Amino acid sequence: MRRSAQITAAAFALAWLPVISVMGQANEQTEFDIWTTGPLLKAVQLAPLYNDSKTFVDMPALTSPSSIQANFAALTADTNGTLAVEDLQEFVNQHFGVAGSDFTRYEPADYSPDGPPEFLPLVTDPAIRQWALEVNALWPYLSRIETPSVAEQPSWHSLLTLPEPGVVAGDRFREIYYWDTYWIIQGLLVCGMNTTAQDMVTDLLHLAVEYGHVPNGARTYYINRSQPPLLSQMVVLLYNTSKDTALLETALPVLEADYKYWTTAPKAVPVDIGQGKTFNFSRYYANWTMPRPESFLEDWTTASFLNPTTQQTERQELWRNLASGAESGWDFSSRWFAPGGDEATIRVTDILPSDLNAYLYQMESNLAYLNEEVGNTSASSRFLSAAEARRDAMNAVMYNADQGRWTDMLIESRNAQGVATVTVATEAPYVSNYIPLWAGLLDDQPQEALAVVDSFYHSGLIQDAGIVTSLNDSGQQWDYPNAWAPLQSMMVDALLQHGGNEGERVARSLVQAWLGNNYAGWQAIDKMVEKYNAITSGEVGGGGEYSVQTGFGWTNGVMLNFLERFGWNPDIAPVPAVAPQAASSAR
Repeated sequence: MRRSAQITAAAFALAWLPVISVMGQANEQTEFDIWTTGPLLKAVQLAPLYNDSKTFVDMPALTSPSSIQANFAALTADTNGTLAVEDLQEFVNQHFGVAGSDFTRYEPADYSPDGPPEFLPLVTDPAIRQWALEVNALWPYLSRIETPSVAEQPSWHSLLTLPEPGVVAGDRFREIYYWDTYWIIQGLLVCGMNTTAQDMVTDLLHLAVEYGHVPNGARTYYINRSQPPLLSQMVVLLYNTSKDTALLETALPVLEADYKYWTTAPKAVPVDIGQGKTFNFSRYYANWTMPRPESFLEDWTTASFLNPTTQQTERQELWRNLASGAESGWDFSSRWFAPGGDEATIRVTDILPSDLNAYLYQMESNLAYLNEEVGNTSASSRFLSAAEARRDAMNAVMYNADQGRWTDMLIESRNAQGVATVTVATEAPYVSNYIPLWAGLLDDQPQEALAVVDSFYHSGLIQDAGIVTSLNDSGQQWDYPNAWAPLQSMMVDALLQHGGNEGERVARSLVQAWLGNNYAGWQAIDKMVEKYNAITSGEVGGGGEYSVQTGFGWTNGVMLNFLERFGWNPDIAPVPAVAPQAASSAR
């Protein structure tokens, strides 16, 4: 029996905007960007033709999108708005190429299968050296260069044109992503691939120039949002490696523009911080009020309890919040939901996140440092003052001295002038509560930093096989029992910087636990994965909207960085997992 998909032109006209404005840039996505909006996208995703919503939006067009749109309109008109799924599939097969076929793999010129001459000097175990070389060999597997048609006919692709090749995360993540790149670069530098690392930063700078901010990833459907702002940290990493001031001359104006994107409305919200003062905290806030194209079916289903006629505004705000959750990188986590809720209760745009504001403090500090390096003392002083103001505001509003950690704040109300009153979003611990320590908020306050380190020890987040994202077993991928490479990296560095001798001991133990988890997983499935189970070593993570992905860019980068700095020492005494009283109830 042939299934039918109902495609009614009048319904689509009500549901879709012909032109999507893009915050922070002069360009617009036209109505012929068939990967972000329109009746064909909706029909394909709701049929659904593919198990993964991302598949269709990664398929290049074989002819002009305007002609595809016209052909689809004619097809649906001929069938009176009812189209068999088999006919829809045939239409897609005729008009689109294979997902990802507008990329080709390539071997970077600075790649060596043996690594650089001094590759991992602290690793002597032959099996671990072989593992590291096999992970090093994944860089060509993950390296991509766009086919010429992407630049020649950009409207035929959802890919954004980039000046240089780059390293992707892997599997369904076929393009470069913003915050992933920081940890990928760490691994590239370990492997002597400095030019490839530089090329990736060049690509992100290019995207920031083109769109007024760095998009979530290099796709048209990601332009509506960004990701955690770590570009300045990447520039610092490269500059401290090369001391190339030409890099700074190019990067500084772009970084300032990206900084403005994050620190102006609607991302910035003035908050009453007491004593008659206000401060502009930032939030994740996507410029999008429709289902995310790459997760269309999932978002449509999440909003299915809302009536499309009488509750259209609520549907749009729900979709904005889902896209904003994706902008956070934590898509998804119970930290974004109402207490006891699920995706349908997501409230990202009402939350001022402790980690985002810490990243912005770090960006301000980095801009002060980099401007000083090129002799721009006035700009350096301006950003230093901005960093100090943010640090003081975060410590006044977000820091809980009793708990020894910062917390996300929930906007309760806003007055006539738009100034917000806030309250604590959740009392439950998340790794994000401790990221301000990594970002440097307490660099000159060692005693306060030790209190945060002690809080982290007793948070319950340290488990036998790594640092768990939260204590809430919600089924979301950024919750218990999952552990992610970037969070391990940030917290290990925070402990080394601020934990004294005990912090160094715990950090080194966490490194070995994480490496052991990665290696056990590699032995089991011969792959590196995006997330792991923090409770059972070698077990992959779970939950979320898609199956566990392999490759995997940032996992490879953190693993190689850890091996270079700490070596392989599995006999180091593990840190005992300490479950706080709240842990059992949170799960």
